[in-house]
Amino acid sequence: MKKILVMLISLVGIMSFLTGCGGAKLSPEVQKNFDTQAKLYTTRNMHYNLYRGTTKLIDTTNYQVGILIPVNSEVTMKAINAKQIVFIYKGQEIILRNIQKYTGVDISTIAQQYFSPNKVNLQSFTADEQKAIKFAKVVPGMSKKAVLVSLGTPPAHVTPTTDMDQWKYWKNRWVTFMVNFENGKTTAVKDAPASTHHGISFSVN
Repeated sequence: MKKILVMLISLVGIMSFLTGCGGAKLSPEVQKNFDTQAKLYTTRNMHYNLYRGTTKLIDTTNYQVGILIPVNSEVTMKAINAKQIVFIYKGQEIILRNIQKYTGVDISTIAQQYFSPNKVNLQSFTADEQKAIKFAKVVPGMSKKAVLVSLGTPPAHVTPTTDMDQWKYWKNRWVTFMVNFENGKTTAVKDAPASTHHGISFSVN
């Protein structure tokens, strides 16, 4: 009987994660999106990778490897807790995990940054910027806004503000690259090896 009780408690915990906010402090707008399982649009390119061959996982570190989910993709909000968001993209369940020590913001802010009820107006960008965004790349002359759409926000622990003229991204766990700006436009992109293994630990808890 005791064993059955433990199993039931564990099951309740799992169901709470899948259906509730799990301790996350959400803004009313974000809470409504999950209460109604709203259909929204992605505001930036994202890449997901497989965890243990089945779980599709995105880290807010914004690694530039994996399978691309393009900006303006339609998604459905499914579940949220203090650490991660579950959404549906083309029938697939995707986990977006916030590593707060690198982003500097909570899960409610991440939800507002990554998803919107309105599509990003790509026509506001130049033809070269639109092409770069389509392939999740950076080219000289891109505005900061275009880079944010193409690559996502750089990790805040090394780029505390996007007012800076040098942003540092992680291509993968071992390789970083710098995006340099002059007068608000990109001038160069330089690869560099990361000094430490950064970000992803492939834990979905």
